[in-house]
Amino acid sequence: MQKEIIAALIEALEEERIGYLMASSMAAMVYGIPRSTKDVDFVIELEQPSFDNLIRRTEPLLILDPQQHLESLTWTRRFILTSRTSPFKVELFIKGNDPHHNVQWERKQQVYSLHAERHVWMPTPEDVIIQKLRWGRPQDRIDAEQVMAVQADALDWPYIEHWTEIHQTRKLMEEIKASIPPI
Repeated sequence: MQKEIIAALIEALEEERIGYLMASSMAAMVYGIPRSTKDVDFVIELEQPSFDNLIRRTEPLLILDPQQHLESLTWTRRFILTSRTSPFKVELFIKGNDPHHNVQWERKQQVYSLHAERHVWMPTPEDVIIQKLRWGRPQDRIDAEQVMAVQADALDWPYIEHWTEIHQTRKLMEEIKASIPPI
């Protein structure tokens, strides 16, 4: 059911020409180690008529929570949709003006996702790590560590160091990096 929901949402986003990137745990799993999750996060460029059409297109599968939410770290607006047949959720974060989010958006790339069974727009592995460290919840730390371990030498460490310095998460990044056994 998750694949069906994710694929339907991506199809609706593309048909409505809404810019997006699939982020958070799904992106971490593409670059790191797969795990189970009860939600998928997307960052989208919101334009009202297109958003209304997106909600109409996904209504057979998803129910929109009428309350708009705020992500407490950057005050990014988000909408939550819940599957009609399971506890699976979709969180739509509205692209705002956060400096890292804007750079992340410019760096996004198309990557094949098994969860969507197609190529989707995603942040780079570096941007996944930076965002996960910024949120800093226990699972975010694990996800950041796994992406670091799997991607290792392919990562642009100066870029990660730059943003973790700005977000004051560099010490955490260094601790996690130091804990990863060499390959």
